[in-house]
Amino acid sequence: MQQDEEPPGAGSDAGPQERLDVARALLTATTGLAVCDLHGLVLEAGDALVAQLALDPRGRKLGELLSTPGSVEEPLPVDRLVEDLLAGAEHVLTGALVRRPDGQDQHCTVMMTLGDSGGAGHVLLVHVASSGSSPRGTRPGPGRDALTGLRDRAGAVADLADRLAAGRTADRPRLGVIACDLDRFRVVNDSLGVEVGDQVLATAAERLAVGLRGGDALARVGDDEFLVVLAGLTDEVEAVDVAHRITRSLAAPVRVDGPDGPQEVRCSASTGLVLVDLPVTASGGGPGGVVDAGTVLRDAHTALDAAKAAGGSSCRVFTDALRERADRRLTVENDLRRALQEGELRVHYQPVVDLRDGHRTGFEALVRWAHPRRGLLLPEQFLDVAEDAGLVGLVDGLVLEESLGFLTRHPTARVAVNTSARCLDGTFAPTVARDLDRRGLAPDRLTVELLEGSLVPGDPVTEAELRDLAALGVGVLIDDFGTGYSTLSYLRRLPVTGLKLDRSFVADLPQDPGSDRIAAAVARLADDFGLTSTCEGVETADQARHLAAQGWQSAQGFHFGVPGPEERWFPAGAQGA
Repeated sequence: MQQDEEPPGAGSDAGPQERLDVARALLTATTGLAVCDLHGLVLEAGDALVAQLALDPRGRKLGELLSTPGSVEEPLPVDRLVEDLLAGAEHVLTGALVRRPDGQDQHCTVMMTLGDSGGAGHVLLVHVASSGSSPRGTRPGPGRDALTGLRDRAGAVADLADRLAAGRTADRPRLGVIACDLDRFRVVNDSLGVEVGDQVLATAAERLAVGLRGGDALARVGDDEFLVVLAGLTDEVEAVDVAHRITRSLAAPVRVDGPDGPQEVRCSASTGLVLVDLPVTASGGGPGGVVDAGTVLRDAHTALDAAKAAGGSSCRVFTDALRERADRRLTVENDLRRALQEGELRVHYQPVVDLRDGHRTGFEALVRWAHPRRGLLLPEQFLDVAEDAGLVGLVDGLVLEESLGFLTRHPTARVAVNTSARCLDGTFAPTVARDLDRRGLAPDRLTVELLEGSLVPGDPVTEAELRDLAALGVGVLIDDFGTGYSTLSYLRRLPVTGLKLDRSFVADLPQDPGSDRIAAAVARLADDFGLTSTCEGVETADQARHLAAQGWQSAQGFHFGVPGPEERWFPAGAQGA
């Protein structure tokens, strides 16, 4: 290396002496820090590291002080880690065990970076973040997670309760709790295996530990969920900064040993943050009153749920508005479970007409909830909760069963039913085939409508279900067409028989030129692919005439009929479409 080249890993906007000064300043911090030579010999050590090791490490090798997590007898491979740094890595992370003379070995995360000694060559900056201790030669015991060595849920709750009970200090009146969850972690386990998933989790724990400040705590409280307790906060900004740092660090690729060799895995994270104003305890001379740990954890998870609902890879701070929303959703979920048991859901039918002559060609089946206190509820008031709570399959099953009974009672009618893509699990098409056969119904009298945004591109199970429905003769419509992201790929791959234009493109017709162009283009697209075309939300005669002129085949909306119960369309004894 030329003398005027910058050493790998060194910052570009600080001079060598300044970087060394920073390193020396860090040694006085409350986290475990050391400066070593490139062979791992400890040159300087901070007070916190001395306390962690229970000895003065200066003049000793890191390999004598730290071992690999799997064996206390296997020294930490410092030389290999330094090679990675010299090859250009900005930093390296690894799990380790602190080998204490009293036998209480501490699980920790080690981060190493290269620094400059101010002209005397490179030095190794080492950060040791402790995550707990266990007697030498034993696996983590009660209160500890076996994979990471972190506190488990019970240990985290006990620690949080103790911190809350201790109350505030004059300069640190607040405490922060961050609930952190890896987004779509199940995909890693399902595609690469549990062993690779464990590597990802272990790396996530290491990255989280490195980001902690002195006095903070970290726990693994679920399969892919971690909890961070931020001690001694003065304001929200500091806590939010830590939460965003966590989100960024966990989004970086993870090198794993996969089934086909080394590879990179990306797994973003969502975080929910709650800030707690610590009480002034009786021992501090003020009123008592300890904040409940269970409530704090609930609020952190409420914020986490909001972050995941926003699409993941983000942070949300808990507010009273989030709590009120969560309470409402829980109430709806509990009421919906009761409603399914007690038969409160109803099916209403909205007519679909041929735009060329206005004659009725069939119906769309729409679910309603006859709530005993709130009256008749529309789908948008409860279906999203049903989806989140795993109840949408029961709701869709009820609507399908009622609709097949409707077809049985009215031999010339046709009906379309809405189905969540979540129900296409390999059992849907066989169930439809069996129920149609049991009732002696022709498959072409039934159409299944799927929301475009609910389809997962490339999902083999979904595609197989749709092919089975098409082979059976059941129609498949993409509902709310134009609101998703992969429409053309759907038309190329999936056995779709029709498109339904979302009402948002109909509402401003014929005045809005943008909506007009989109509606006309989708009508042409359907025609080019040989698909049926239906538009929803038609409320005026002008809209109906305009859409017919564009080439749309069918329509539904208040102009043709408001959804209503079966008897509205078929009075007692009436038959037909």
